[in-house]
Amino acid sequence: MLTAGVFNDRGQSLDNEATYRWQQKIDGAWANIAGETSARISLSSDLLGSQIRALAELSTTEGLNRVSSAEVGINARNSIVIENLNAGTTDWKITNLATNHEIEAFADATSINAGDGLNVKVSLSAAGQYNLEVYRLGYYGGAGGRLMASALGLDGLTQASPVMTNKDTRLVECLWDVSYELQTSAAWTSGLYVIKLTDCRSGKQSLVPFVLRKDNHPSDIGFQDAVTTAQAYNAFGGFSVYDVNSADNTRAYQVSFDRPYSATHLGFSNTDGFNCNNMLTWEYNMVRWLESQGYDISYYSNIDVHGNSLQLFSHGIFLSVGHDEYWSEEQRDRLDLSRDGGIHLAFYSANTAYWQVRFDSSSQGQANRVLTVYKDPSGIGAGAPLDPMADVDPRASTTRFRSEEVNRPENALLGVAYVSEQDSVYEGFDFIVSNAADPIYAGTGLRNGDRLKGLVGYEWDAVQDNEETPSGLVILSKSPTRANEVLAPLPGGTNPNISNAAYYRAASGALVFSTGSIQWVWGLDNDWTFQPPRFSWRRKVKNWIKRLLSLVVVVPIRNLPSADRRAQQMTVNVFSEMGARPQTPSSWLT
Repeated sequence: MLTAGVFNDRGQSLDNEATYRWQQKIDGAWANIAGETSARISLSSDLLGSQIRALAELSTTEGLNRVSSAEVGINARNSIVIENLNAGTTDWKITNLATNHEIEAFADATSINAGDGLNVKVSLSAAGQYNLEVYRLGYYGGAGGRLMASALGLDGLTQASPVMTNKDTRLVECLWDVSYELQTSAAWTSGLYVIKLTDCRSGKQSLVPFVLRKDNHPSDIGFQDAVTTAQAYNAFGGFSVYDVNSADNTRAYQVSFDRPYSATHLGFSNTDGFNCNNMLTWEYNMVRWLESQGYDISYYSNIDVHGNSLQLFSHGIFLSVGHDEYWSEEQRDRLDLSRDGGIHLAFYSANTAYWQVRFDSSSQGQANRVLTVYKDPSGIGAGAPLDPMADVDPRASTTRFRSEEVNRPENALLGVAYVSEQDSVYEGFDFIVSNAADPIYAGTGLRNGDRLKGLVGYEWDAVQDNEETPSGLVILSKSPTRANEVLAPLPGGTNPNISNAAYYRAASGALVFSTGSIQWVWGLDNDWTFQPPRFSWRRKVKNWIKRLLSLVVVVPIRNLPSADRRAQQMTVNVFSEMGARPQTPSSWLT
């Protein structure tokens, strides 16, 4: 089934004013398909191998407008299934991480359309040669990646040190020259991509992530890469938006996309002090599993959602994965609007849409390259505001969405909202089933009180009594946790030591589902997640002592999650309720 829709530039539907026709390309010319005059067309075997498009007519004050959609190829297998038939490789994985600036880089865009170029800016600790390899992340028979392009023996140099271009906000940018222009192909499949860089002299390696879009390509699922959250935690050049990993324990109010990710930010569990908030920690595992099952997916970033009012409308489902904490006002507007227009929302994430941010231009004038977040109330009862926007428009303050100024609590959209966290990223609390008779649990064999090991953490969401909970909310779990500290302002009576998964059906018919946990996706796939960390000898001794003690009391020292067929079946059920089914499902899934 394909569905056509007409929207204005604010993303509002004009379907009530439009009439439709569908056409098929025959011998290079477009011909009407008999009888197909509604907004939907069922795809029959007669259309296999052909190109079709939708035509819409609508009357406006300026007269009759006629518009056509992009043409769509009709294949027996979707592009994800076809892509994953290619030979895969594990060579995309970092095995010798650059931790002392041996080689580091960034790109001039977080996402590009297939066929566009991407400028890569590389710096070496000493002039020399480096290798550049481009990989697409997927399943590929379990290898997890596919080599798409490479350039070996490139000449590299040491670029300028990071520059603080705004002392008031502690904004740090890398004003580097372009080292290599990567030219993608229109034939490349949409996906999460990484550029692997290797310093030929030291063998040290680094990665540059980016998203390849296929604009105007419809799919069942739109997978959003949470680049804003990744950048908010990135402390390259000395500053993130957090005191704890910023110079002098003083955070920045603005961070730039024009800088590499710090070595401790690449999401590798074999690195002391790593920062885990990026695509390789949670999003990669969701991608692996979804593509192994043959789901029809297109990919984009949340900057695309911010900047393109129509980004969400080519996909039946919006999918947020892992840690998706930082949203702009425009992104929240578009998610509200898409839900109210019938787009399903799946949040396999937690701490989602917590901070409201703005996007600003770089010091060089490139739009949407600076993330601004003061984390500050507008001044109501709190003294003078830090955010200059607070005096102009308090609702646009870069503070919590649930704040008095913004007054858009997350649970009004998600059904649940952030309550707390724990210290350990890789340990989790058990997901405790409730309401087991619900269709989301069909085929799992789960009963009330059953456990899915370790799937709740390291941050979690719960139902909140703030009069914003959507009507008809169905609670699917009540999982006891142990909060490290209560970080969020919570309504009275909210228990920070409980996590809830939940869903509701919006008035539009859209289903909105939330796992209530960041690491729930490790119940789908946990490849490359739990590698033994490198510890100092003191920590290693301490760890061995803990292991010995655990043997004595016969209690495991860590509650690590692992792939669980019941979690996989639940996810199949969720997406099935949203109208998406896998083309290559595992044999045990219904």
